[in-house]
Amino acid sequence: MASPYVPSVTSPSCGSTINLDNLHFTPDELRSLNELLVEAVLTAPSISEFHTLYRGIKNDKRIGIIPGTFGLIGKAAQACDPVAHCYELGAQEKTWEPRYLEVIIDMCVDEVQDSLMRLALNCGVDLYDLTKTQIFTFLLDILSKDVSKMILRNAWFGDQAAANFPAGVITAGIDVSFFNVLNGYFQQLAVITAADASKLTALPGNDQLTYALQLSVATPVLTAAAINDMIDAAIPELTAQPDRIILVTQSVFQRLRRFLQGLGTVFQDYKLMTEGLEFATWDGIPIYSIPLWDQWIRAYENNGTYWNYPHRAVYTTKTNLALGMVCNGLFERINSFYDPRSRYNRIEAVDAFDMKILDDRLVQVGM
Repeated sequence: MASPYVPSVTSPSCGSTINLDNLHFTPDELRSLNELLVEAVLTAPSISEFHTLYRGIKNDKRIGIIPGTFGLIGKAAQACDPVAHCYELGAQEKTWEPRYLEVIIDMCVDEVQDSLMRLALNCGVDLYDLTKTQIFTFLLDILSKDVSKMILRNAWFGDQAAANFPAGVITAGIDVSFFNVLNGYFQQLAVITAADASKLTALPGNDQLTYALQLSVATPVLTAAAINDMIDAAIPELTAQPDRIILVTQSVFQRLRRFLQGLGTVFQDYKLMTEGLEFATWDGIPIYSIPLWDQWIRAYENNGTYWNYPHRAVYTTKTNLALGMVCNGLFERINSFYDPRSRYNRIEAVDAFDMKILDDRLVQVGM
């Protein structure tokens, strides 16, 4: 079994975890980090919203998949001594391959005491222990949101062969080690659609070679038609599933909204969910807008001239989007501790997971 870990490397020389150099407050003007305005950010939806979770996947565990039908059965009845018919249920196999990801942040009082944050420091021997200060409370609040986004980003954009442009699609200058631990759903979908082109529906604008054309060519009318084509191209088994869903970039969702507005109507069952997701129904199917997809494509799959498939849609089922975790949850605990010997304060989180499209037939992709 391949190791789920990567070899250790020398720790980088990091700058300040919280850099306030651009602020010119006096100490009396900034008494608490909570007085700072934190920029609005996108937050990740609950991972269970449209994935099915599997727990206790501690090893490279196999998944057996067997057809639910023999296919054609029934021939003309025979007379005496009839010959048996030949039928076979051919099983297929996939394998969970959980890999560990970690987040480690070290802080020393040195990077704090000459900044505006020194007002948050404790006295005496506790001076060096930042874990008991509002500094760490502030950091942990931000990090907890980022961990949720990290899980979703790896689940969908992970690619063990990730490379920077022009060798790959990752934006030049972005560290590919943030992407190459796992093979996420988009990478798996690329394999599925390469083997069966009928699983892929082209969305307008994606084939354009400038940002402007990618946006302008994808008109609401053409986008709506392409999404309908994607739905119509799905096999009947997908159409019959009670938990079928469509996941789309915000760019697609917004164009569907504009299309309906042009007809003088609106989405059915629309609601804005707490994590910033938008939910509605399209053709009777639950459809979710995932703006984080747009953000990541523009930031991390950008070659300087155009984005890598900025308009995306995935038609499948919640059951089919399987996410396996080693324990009963994912990154449920972010540990923080102080080492009095080194006087370093550390924030650390580690966990392992993997994701699988269980039934390759039950997908239809718009890209």
